[in-house]
Amino acid sequence: MYGHPEAEPAPLTAALWHDRLLVLTGETKASAVDLRTGRRLWECPDAAKGQAALTAGDAFCFVAGPSEFLWLSPKDGTVAHRVAYENEFEGAPFLTVSDVIGQSGPAIWFTGSRKVTVKAEKPKKGKKRGKDTQVVTSFLFAYDIVRRKELWRTPVPTGRDSTTPAYQLIAVRPDDIVVRQKSATLTPGNVKAAKGKAVFRGFDRKNGKLLWTKSFGTVGPDGAAVGDDQGLLYAAAGDALQSFEMPTGKPKWTLNGTPGSVFGTPVPAGALLHTTSRNQEVGAVERESGKLRWRRSTEAVPGASTPVVTVSSSGRTVLAAGDAQVTAFAAADGRRLWKFQDIGVQDPKGATVTAPYRVLAFGKSAVVQRERMFYAFPVK
Repeated sequence: MYGHPEAEPAPLTAALWHDRLLVLTGETKASAVDLRTGRRLWECPDAAKGQAALTAGDAFCFVAGPSEFLWLSPKDGTVAHRVAYENEFEGAPFLTVSDVIGQSGPAIWFTGSRKVTVKAEKPKKGKKRGKDTQVVTSFLFAYDIVRRKELWRTPVPTGRDSTTPAYQLIAVRPDDIVVRQKSATLTPGNVKAAKGKAVFRGFDRKNGKLLWTKSFGTVGPDGAAVGDDQGLLYAAAGDALQSFEMPTGKPKWTLNGTPGSVFGTPVPAGALLHTTSRNQEVGAVERESGKLRWRRSTEAVPGASTPVVTVSSSGRTVLAAGDAQVTAFAAADGRRLWKFQDIGVQDPKGATVTAPYRVLAFGKSAVVQRERMFYAFPVK
């Protein structure tokens, strides 16, 4: 067990590094905890307010901060390399970087934008010169965090109120990646053109070329969605979960849910797709056919949120983390294995913890987080 110090703000993110470290980022620093002992090993104030840590080969822990990329030593947290956004990317000075949307091996993807001054046209004789204007240009980047090198960039539409568009990584496939822009950054024009549907985009992994743009069925901008490496999209639409071929949009199968409930983001694992829904049900579906293998309730009180599903490294255990508890199921048949709830704040005058549970799986273990408390459990 590890308890984050009360004197420090609760962690903003938690991530695993090579099944050895639990790396936390917060308002004032990043820190690392030994996964075997639960003992804090180091702190790094330079990585304050960083995004979730990533693995950069065997040598470094990578953190994207507010103004720079940082490569930290996993041994003591010292900064081995740093790259400032404002001068790293040729032809794009003073870049503003949004969230890193995903990683595959050494490659990460993120969006960035910068302001460009457009000179006013030369006025006609006898007329006053107009004012220069500033235009925001945005890009999707691929970057190698081992070689510390930009792989490619491709122009993308700027987000709402001239901000950097925020993307969600839907699928990583051998030849392309599939993304969806988060609805909060869609412009009114984007929303109107999409007619209430989500718009998915496929980009070539080698050069960033836009390959296709597509809506699938009635999947909405905020509907839970994930793709696999075989070219299928699994997405929530109404109270059903549907599967489509990408990019053709051909429907494969539909799994009906409980009326009035909504499916959350499913998790592909082997031949199965593990499902979750707002009515606190977790299940397993055959990815190819949509045949339901099993569906069980976590027995938590239904609320506004959907349990987040994590599959153990072996694929044998499904862990559902919600607002009230973590519930473990056998992936093969849905047997309920155990439940966990932490004790909460012991001090009678302490604030009530309302943060949901989170799960990070590694090896034969899983780390369960609830705000500033972390617990390691053995899992199959």
